[in-house]
Amino acid sequence: MNLLVIFLQVLLTIPLFCILEYFNKKNISTIQKILIPVIYIVILSGLCSEIKSNIYLVVIFEVILHNFYTNNIINKDILVNKKDYFINSLISIILSIGIYDYYISKVDYIFPLASEFRSLLWFLIIIFIYNLFKSNIVKNENTKKSNFIERKREYVVVMYAKLKNKYYKLVKSKDSIINRLIYSIMVYENYKTPGFCRKINVIKNRFIRKECKYGIMQVESTSEIDDEKSIKLSITKLEKDYTKLDKKLKEIDILKALLSDKYSKKEEVNDIIDVYNEIKEFENR
Repeated sequence: MNLLVIFLQVLLTIPLFCILEYFNKKNISTIQKILIPVIYIVILSGLCSEIKSNIYLVVIFEVILHNFYTNNIINKDILVNKKDYFINSLISIILSIGIYDYYISKVDYIFPLASEFRSLLWFLIIIFIYNLFKSNIVKNENTKKSNFIERKREYVVVMYAKLKNKYYKLVKSKDSIINRLIYSIMVYENYKTPGFCRKINVIKNRFIRKECKYGIMQVESTSEIDDEKSIKLSITKLEKDYTKLDKKLKEIDILKALLSDKYSKKEEVNDIIDVYNEIKEFENR
């Protein structure tokens, strides 16, 4: 196996990584997560036999890429069940090696031929892919209950602690509701658009030359804004809006009123309020 084959396999790791990231967001089953890489290398081997030598390395490369991306790019390693991920990855790698040793490396043609066992294997692959897409396409996104806080409680607390330690000198409004809400938006927006992604967006926005979202608070602006500036602008706006509200309102109604101008979707408002309540509960412990 030459260096060119290894290089191509490394490149082909990226589509597999994107496919797994897409379906992970769809909450697919553990079996599907394990089998997707195996099916991927079988398809690759059929499409291009020149790269099928030790094609199982693509699965190993994807595990390495996933860990690097999660730990160093988006900093969401705390959201990963490391034990489950390790077991699933190990099983997927073992299956990939097995498929390679007992099937891919033994035949000249991967795609099915009549009267061969490969026909059955490809039939199963087609059925699997059909069910995979069917189970995700038929979902009605409008009726899907938001589960942001349910899956990310620990993330909220840890990120709140980190962000408060970093920006406590900036977030010092006279009202605790404003301070808590600023951190809630910060945690939520940082989860949706991590620091690395924000930097990429800044570069992209330089070519767009129109109002875009900047900073950790994702403030809309026609000029570039860093994280600290976005926090200052958000505090100023929230304090101004807060003075216009009836202080007799319930806390949740105040939060909804303050968030409604920035967030048009009810799900987003509810997610941020969930983060707010989680932070409040943590502060009161």
